[in-house]
Amino acid sequence: MKVLIITYYWPPAGGSGVQRWLKFVKYLQEFGIEPVVYTVENANYLKQDTSLLNEVPKGIEILKQPIWEPTALLFWKKSKQQTKGISNVSKGGFLSFIRGNFFIPDPKVFWVKPSVSYLQKYLDANDIDVIISTGPPHSMHLIAERLHQKNDVKWLADFRDPWSDLYYNKDFKQLAFAKNKNRKLEESVLKNADCIVTVSNSLKQEFEKIAKKVEVITNGFDDEF
Repeated sequence: MKVLIITYYWPPAGGSGVQRWLKFVKYLQEFGIEPVVYTVENANYLKQDTSLLNEVPKGIEILKQPIWEPTALLFWKKSKQQTKGISNVSKGGFLSFIRGNFFIPDPKVFWVKPSVSYLQKYLDANDIDVIISTGPPHSMHLIAERLHQKNDVKWLADFRDPWSDLYYNKDFKQLAFAKNKNRKLEESVLKNADCIVTVSNSLKQEFEKIAKKVEVITNGFDDEF
């Protein structure tokens, strides 16, 4: 079986967002699953951990495409973001309002269209059995959804966190239209994915109100270390 994994966070990214699918990719081959990773070429990672590069399995096919992130224009110098721990929000105020109401579901949305175009060419030339998207950022699910609609390929959507109820959404001061758009996008992903995977039973219960199939794979640890 060959799977295409769509993820924004990938080494040298640091933090919790990268760990889950890095570890899955590390061990999938032991179960007869060949992973292909699609990620960003020029990501603006606020945390980096170059040691994680050593955990990427040798010979894994990694596809990369550049991304334009409007948050680079909205925030101050990257070093200031890192020292303040700012990742998805600007701690309230006008910048958060812009982020929450004009970039839906997140600033990575501008990567969706070029990614679909690039990956469709890849799918035309390669056999893929399952597409896997992991979010946040939840724009990754929008890439997978469009590919799923165009191709006879199963789709698994992995939610490491909620979407509409994501804890930092309150900082965005979203207007009604933005909240509604987020809910509609989330509902579409939950309805159309062949399977939803999430990290806790509480999230499973919420997603089961809409999704047809939800499974839990909790975050764990790598016993190699």
